[in-house]
Amino acid sequence: MMAQDEEYDGLLDDETLHQIYRATSPDGVQKRVYLVNNEFPGPTIEARSGDRLVLHIHNGLQAEGVSIHWHGLRMKGQNLMDGAAGITQCPIPPGHDYIYNFTIGDDEYGTFWWHSHSEVQRADGLWGGLVVHSSQEASPPQEDYLVMVSDWFHRNQTEVLAWYADASSRGNEPVPDSLLLNGIGRFNCSMAVPARPVVCSQKTSDELATLLSPCRDKLTRLRFVNAGSVAGLSVQIDGATMQPVRVDGGFSVRAETSNSIGIIYPGERVEVDVKWIEDYPGDHFLRIDLDSENFGYPNPALNPTQSFSIFEGKGDEDGHKEHLAPSETRTLDLQNLTAATRVSEIPSTAKETFVLYAKTEKLAHLNYEPVGFINHTSWKPQSPPLLSQNRSAWDDNQLVPFIGLSSDEPTRVDIVINNLDDGAHPFHLHGHSFYVLLSYRDEGRSGWGSYHPHSGEQPPNGLNLDLPLRKDTVSVPRRGHVVLALAADNPGIWMLHCHMLVHMARGMAMAFHIGDAVDGKPIVSTNHRANELCKRETS
Repeated sequence: MMAQDEEYDGLLDDETLHQIYRATSPDGVQKRVYLVNNEFPGPTIEARSGDRLVLHIHNGLQAEGVSIHWHGLRMKGQNLMDGAAGITQCPIPPGHDYIYNFTIGDDEYGTFWWHSHSEVQRADGLWGGLVVHSSQEASPPQEDYLVMVSDWFHRNQTEVLAWYADASSRGNEPVPDSLLLNGIGRFNCSMAVPARPVVCSQKTSDELATLLSPCRDKLTRLRFVNAGSVAGLSVQIDGATMQPVRVDGGFSVRAETSNSIGIIYPGERVEVDVKWIEDYPGDHFLRIDLDSENFGYPNPALNPTQSFSIFEGKGDEDGHKEHLAPSETRTLDLQNLTAATRVSEIPSTAKETFVLYAKTEKLAHLNYEPVGFINHTSWKPQSPPLLSQNRSAWDDNQLVPFIGLSSDEPTRVDIVINNLDDGAHPFHLHGHSFYVLLSYRDEGRSGWGSYHPHSGEQPPNGLNLDLPLRKDTVSVPRRGHVVLALAADNPGIWMLHCHMLVHMARGMAMAFHIGDAVDGKPIVSTNHRANELCKRETS
């Protein structure tokens, strides 16, 4: 759908959900899936830089609130429209309507997506694509496709979260059962675990949708989105080369060509230009590999490597055939990308630096249940949301440092995120993009790989101040850290959280409050419109 001052109706219909619970089988296994406008994934919204979007959301669910976040859009001066439940709004109550009305920045373009920001609905299908085109692009690709890949659970995510939140999980992240490509997969019914019986109908190759129209003679752009809730992923194309050109919200990168790229973590996006090899003798397959770093136990139901025919609309009969010999596979590590051009718009030094420590704890006074913490604070959504209240009314579950706006030039703020866990944490910041000055991983297990700039120590590999990658979602390596720099020029309360859904649901989240200040202290400012939906909840 293209947009320019146009309106869209986003409908969550309870009757449709009821039908889905009985019949919808994205990969052959029946489960309850959210539909938006009778679609899963939800509709892809296409717009242009500077467009105004007006989206009408009706929540027809019987017992669940809904909020929608526009992942990657900076929402400059439009904090109320960010869709972060507990921060900028209460969820839309069942049976009620809400209008998201916002304008895309003139300088914003690229691959984004929208998804639920309430509870754990995202993992059960409440998401869709959002592509913003730029009229200034010098040479747009001849063919352009959105490819949304997600890990997939056969149990509903509320059950998955309940399992993870119990002490018996020992903090092991839930391992998915399957994967989907644009909402469609192909699960081998014989791999179902007897202890978790499923209703499964074996999909045939002919039931898989064609990914692309025939375009072997044209430059093709694929916009990959990891819409999953746990696993990172790598992608490989047989009979073609890929060159990453942009990451996240249209930020240009310098990269070599390869036939395999990874790892794309939950919430991240990467755009690649694909050139097809002439006279390639075989079929062109897209192979997806789910990264196992956060898989703490085996799930015999999962086939983590699956291939999809690109033009013929069929998959391998075994679902995991390797089409390229190992010597022919050249995986490009996306963590090593750099910006395409030298950075000049960010101030040379940081005015403030925030040092964060992220950790999943299993503490005796919390019954050894896994709980996510950032600097010893575990987040829980507050009602009414923070945006509608003075800071004095915020509870102890809110870690929200204040950053004063500068009257002359944007304030450079550095954020150091230390990961004290044995698995990666993909962190997403609302309302801002940032420069990745450093990403460090401790390859051994003898230390924590932490960094504190105020301790006098130098960063392990130095800071990349010339060609730092610009992003809005970044993976913080296990037992490692990242150093991020951003221009704090967007007033509001903006969430920072792990995009691994069970981690966020168990508290690994915080926010930054950016606003006017007097003597370094925030001027009292509330937005009572943020309380509008909360009043409907009690009516």
